[in-house]
Amino acid sequence: MNNISFGSILVNNTSIVHNSAMERFRRPLGAVPCGTEVVLRLSVHGLAFERAVLCMLRGDSVDRIEMWADGTFGGRQDAAPTHDPNGVYSEAVLTARYVVPWEGCGGGVLWYWFEVVLTGGSVCYYGTELPLHSGLGMVYKNPPPAFQLTVNDPAFRTPDWAKHAVMYQIFPDRFHCGDPERVRAGVDYHRGLGRTDIELHGSWDEQPVYEAKGGRSFYMPSDIFGGDLEGVRQRLGYLKGLGVTVLYLNPIFESASNHRYNTGDYRKVDPILGDESAWRRLAAEARSLGIRVVLDGVFSHTGDDSVYFNKYGRYDSVGAFQSKDSPYFKWYKWAQWPEKYTSWWGFATLPEVDEREPSWERFILGGPDDEDSVMEYWIRQGAAGWRLDVADELPDDTIEKMRAAVKRADPGALLLGEVWEDATTKQSYGRTRRYALGRGLDSVMNYPFLNQTVAFLRGETDAIFFRKFLVSQRLGYPKEMVYALMNLLSSHDVVRLRTALSRSSGSRDAHEMTRAEQAAFSLTAEEYARGGRLQKLAAAIQFSVPGMPCVYYGDEVGMTGLLDPFNRRPWHEDDAQMADWYRALAELREKHPVMQAGHVLYYSTNGDVLGILRYTYDMRDAFGAPLESDAVLTVVNPTDEAHRIVIDLTQEKECQPEEHWEAFQNTRWLEARSLLGEAAFPLTAGLFAIEIAPLTAEIFRLTWEA
Repeated sequence: MNNISFGSILVNNTSIVHNSAMERFRRPLGAVPCGTEVVLRLSVHGLAFERAVLCMLRGDSVDRIEMWADGTFGGRQDAAPTHDPNGVYSEAVLTARYVVPWEGCGGGVLWYWFEVVLTGGSVCYYGTELPLHSGLGMVYKNPPPAFQLTVNDPAFRTPDWAKHAVMYQIFPDRFHCGDPERVRAGVDYHRGLGRTDIELHGSWDEQPVYEAKGGRSFYMPSDIFGGDLEGVRQRLGYLKGLGVTVLYLNPIFESASNHRYNTGDYRKVDPILGDESAWRRLAAEARSLGIRVVLDGVFSHTGDDSVYFNKYGRYDSVGAFQSKDSPYFKWYKWAQWPEKYTSWWGFATLPEVDEREPSWERFILGGPDDEDSVMEYWIRQGAAGWRLDVADELPDDTIEKMRAAVKRADPGALLLGEVWEDATTKQSYGRTRRYALGRGLDSVMNYPFLNQTVAFLRGETDAIFFRKFLVSQRLGYPKEMVYALMNLLSSHDVVRLRTALSRSSGSRDAHEMTRAEQAAFSLTAEEYARGGRLQKLAAAIQFSVPGMPCVYYGDEVGMTGLLDPFNRRPWHEDDAQMADWYRALAELREKHPVMQAGHVLYYSTNGDVLGILRYTYDMRDAFGAPLESDAVLTVVNPTDEAHRIVIDLTQEKECQPEEHWEAFQNTRWLEARSLLGEAAFPLTAGLFAIEIAPLTAEIFRLTWEA
């Protein structure tokens, strides 16, 4: 009876099962607040065993909880426990109740697995199946990879508007020039300070500078195309028409570069972009159109050519490089003043700051009695929040103070972090970060979503794995963050979406190409066309999952490009029809709010086609707010073949609470009608059956008998 093969779930009629994405195995589903009682279940069939133990890793210690067999869960009989007089079980549903500790602590991540003592004393283990930390697990002969249980601060709330937003990212110098004279005056200002590298392109269509110039040994991104704040303001109508409700602007503060991540003065808009009145006008007009503007904050370092460091003496201030008596001297980390200092990733132009220095804290973060800190000031001048550059390099307690500053200025403001990995399990500088647990960030840039979406559409992974990934994000992140995630598919730091999707999986990695090779790179007409078809699928996924879909400027009109600076070319319309697709998706999301804050289920009835169902339950959204009954199903086929698929709406699904499943079983489903075309067909016995064409995304509204 004990003949099980390690690594398998079912061998010779023997099974051990736990699925952390199913409520009958784990209640409640997903991340939980501190102090929550979590019920965990393990099903054992056809295996002689004596006992089972839940092992919960909390910090450096393991809590061991003896499980008991009762055969019921939620009042339903699952499997009657059977055992002989000696206490040996052969079939049982085992239960453990675990009250999450750390009440009031702000949260953390727990890890758990199961230990089963077989008849005779040998032990087998049950844990998660890597690379993910949720869903259906597997049997191991040694202590296994663990399931994740995220614990968040009970008071965690993200801005409601973020849960309903459509975001658009703008690299200010490359979007639109609204005031050419002002731009030229700004260039003259910089050159008057001695920044002779600052040069203005003569044409919007020129190639960005990508090599070292002027005898330098390194590339300096100081060529200017002339995009400005007035240009953004002039195009607000266009953005409104795209369905945009949030703008994220790359840095706008004075700096000696076109990207402005080497801040020169946090208190001053770069003169090339405009001035503070231009900022206020943009923010006010945008808000009048229902569009919020989020600013980019670069706080882990400054520029060496800045008011604060002043390495070249271009400012009237006494910078830290000039004197130990400078008010900014203690901001920086010195090995040997003035030439040896800690800099960001070794770039001497980017000296790092000491975020725990009180004078820096007062200047950037302020306090309850100080409304003039940098972060508070710009919120009060109209910003809707901040995106924190390299959030991993800011201490957790600093991020928590930033949250306090932002919320003091506006309780509804957003704090968004640049994080490239899973934010709940991210480790940096030897510590597991806590910024995704409710006391730090509201949201993060969802780069894992970008990576997995591109991999799925390029055929590098299948729909089954992509479904598991989407489920793992839904369960691993606090729900408040899930629905506010910045779901991007391009950015100023990665290959543009259409380029990534146009290239075959065997194409040379852009990171292995020189800038000259990237400058000469172009897609064939066939590659560009295929990339466009796949981009439509990517956008359909992006607008259908929980979180803020974020469009990188120009993606909506077919722009291409490899890495910096080629992903930062000036906005240019290459494919006007693509913008129509984005408008249609945004319009659907607005007309069907269930696509914003509704519950979500994921389907992969074969390894090729993905399904995303957004629905209401009891006329409420995922947060219990009133919402008209609705159900919208997105189906995506990224392959070159048509597929006949069947989705059984009455089947129990991952992430689906049991009461929802029971309601789906008792619903008389009527019809699926296309929201993008004219197709309609009946939902017989709760079955959604469709043949979906190659390289196609379809979106349907499902109806049922009231």
